[in-house]
Amino acid sequence: MIGTANRPTVLLVDDSPVSLALLHDILKEDFRIKVANNGLKALELAATPPDLILLDVMMPGIDGFEVCRRLKENPVTCHVPVVFLTGKTEVADEELGFSLGAVDFIHKPFAPVIVNARVHTHIALLHARRELEKKNLILSDEKELLEEIVSRMRSASPFDGRKVKYIQSSLEKTAGDIALSAYRPDGGQHVLVGDFSGHGLPAAIGGPLVSYIFYRLTAEGCDMRYILKEMNSHLCRHLPTQIYMAASALELNPAREQVTIWNHGLPPALCLSGMDDMIQVRSSGIPLGLSESLDTFEPHALFEMKPDMRIYQYSDGITEAAPASQELYGQARLEMLVSRIYREQLPLEVVWQELDIYCEGNGLSDDAIMVETSY
Repeated sequence: MIGTANRPTVLLVDDSPVSLALLHDILKEDFRIKVANNGLKALELAATPPDLILLDVMMPGIDGFEVCRRLKENPVTCHVPVVFLTGKTEVADEELGFSLGAVDFIHKPFAPVIVNARVHTHIALLHARRELEKKNLILSDEKELLEEIVSRMRSASPFDGRKVKYIQSSLEKTAGDIALSAYRPDGGQHVLVGDFSGHGLPAAIGGPLVSYIFYRLTAEGCDMRYILKEMNSHLCRHLPTQIYMAASALELNPAREQVTIWNHGLPPALCLSGMDDMIQVRSSGIPLGLSESLDTFEPHALFEMKPDMRIYQYSDGITEAAPASQELYGQARLEMLVSRIYREQLPLEVVWQELDIYCEGNGLSDDAIMVETSY
């Protein structure tokens, strides 16, 4: 027997004294009992919410269906499970009861073992739900704290915006896409766009590690090939296999006359110059963090950097944007848009305007980022 003070409370609502007495006898050993013989009294007693309400359907004044409707409309009582008591067996009555928010029906005449079992089951479900809500609240608080930590670590990143512009859209507070830019002591520039698998906190957790490696080794004068190799090694060793990073990286020599590009799993980097056609640097390497032995990190493209050239690196959150009723935005549309941005010297934010129109105002389905590097 449960101690009286710790017993769940059950509110019995029925206009029949016989039914109330029978229900009281069935449940009194394990529950605190409150009794109402009409709908208005039930609403009054429910103002201090019980754990469960057994509610007769057919009552004078307001019937059980109306009582249930009012209970579910009230923020104080909307969460209380309601089990209808009824002598009716029509399917339509049960459909109405469930549509109003009831969790169960018990048919008259009562079988004590059935009443006892149903009440205990719904009380157990209620307690399980409350425990789950508590745990979810704890997890939510912990997630918020971790997001704050990751956000602070990433906001402290010493991004060097000289000759670089970028735009970013995130589904959550923390994003799986990153943009990094820094200059070596000799004046050479490194730019990296990364897209971690998934999105949200799991995707963002590798960002601070990658940023630390990028900025520390760039400051030490290391070249981009070595930095990518170190990133790959650390991601393989320190993060689970389901977290990896597709990356596009470029290196400009100190005179800014030569650019070297790597593409490990991202859409093609786009290089535009007024005198030449668009140069595409497609992915030729696997994402970072999948294997320590399968890639030598040799450059995927090397060419002259011209004064009017701009290079665009971006994640697939842009090309894979789509409304429910249409195909993906796709590579071809993006290349046309980037060409227009280049020719008309438009701001990168035009990308979001175009995608918003294409996606019918429903937003993107993944984190997205684009970086523009100029001469």
